[in-house]
Amino acid sequence: MQRLAQTNEHPLSQPEIQQAGVSGVALQDLIEREHPCVRTGTLRVKSERSDGEEAEFTLPGPALPLLSVILRELGNGKDVVVLATDAEVTTQQAATFLRVSRPYLVKLLEEGKIPYRLVGPRRRLLVKDLLRYKEQEEADRHRGLDELTAEAQRLGMY
Repeated sequence: MQRLAQTNEHPLSQPEIQQAGVSGVALQDLIEREHPCVRTGTLRVKSERSDGEEAEFTLPGPALPLLSVILRELGNGKDVVVLATDAEVTTQQAATFLRVSRPYLVKLLEEGKIPYRLVGPRRRLLVKDLLRYKEQEEADRHRGLDELTAEAQRLGMY
C-alpha cells in the first residue's frame, strides 16, 4: 500500500518552522560528529503532549539523516512529501519531478530510458526508477562538464 505524507495538509506555524529548522541543524550536527547512535543504535526522544503527559520513544540511527533533511526543509518554510521508492506515479507527476514536459517524458519512456508499466491505457512509473534516471543524468552532465573544463584548461582558456 502506498503512503504519502505531505506537510501542506497541516501547515506549520512560524514558531514551528523555526523549531524544525533548529532541530534539523542540531540533528545534522549530531550526525556529522558521527555520534555512535547514528551508526549502530537509536536516538531516544522525549515528547511532551499538550495535556502535560510525557512519552518516550526511540528512533533508529539509519533514519536520522532523512529526518534531518525533512526538518531542515521544513525549517526553510518548504512543504515536504515523503514517498516510498516502490510507489508508482503518473507520467505528469514524473515529469514534474524531473522538471520536464510530459510529452518529453513520454518520449523517454518510449525510448526505453525509464521503465514503466501500463495500467489500462495509462503509464505508471516507480519512484526508484525516476531516482535512478535522475542520478544517471546528473552523473552524465557532471562528466560532460568535467570534459569541457579539461579541454578549456588544455587550451589555456581556464
